[in-house]
Amino acid sequence: MKICKPFLLHMTNSEQIIKNINLPSCRNCVYYKPDSLEFTSYGKCEKFGIKNIVTNKISYSFAELNRFDENMCGKDGKYFEEEKNINLKILKHILINNFYYIIPILILITNIIFLKK
Repeated sequence: MKICKPFLLHMTNSEQIIKNINLPSCRNCVYYKPDSLEFTSYGKCEKFGIKNIVTNKISYSFAELNRFDENMCGKDGKYFEEEKNINLKILKHILINNFYYIIPILILITNIIFLKK
């Protein structure tokens, strides 16, 4: 039995149904600190943390966990503040986390440029 393609196309629904589409993303918040691996669910939220009273170091909680806790940011992102320079934040993150790869490449390019002269 052969099914014609127009019949199959008629069966599909072109409307998307995406849960939480109207809620703000932590990635776009000023308090969001991306994970060193990239923008993953392991990012931290610099709005909430615990200070070690001996070392003075602050440990920030995971952003994803804060969104599940209504006493923190919660599902609606009640402390969300939009990051105006998100592209600059992403670029800074990439440069910092790839610093050890970027420096040798820059040195190599500089040497090639000056050796040609």
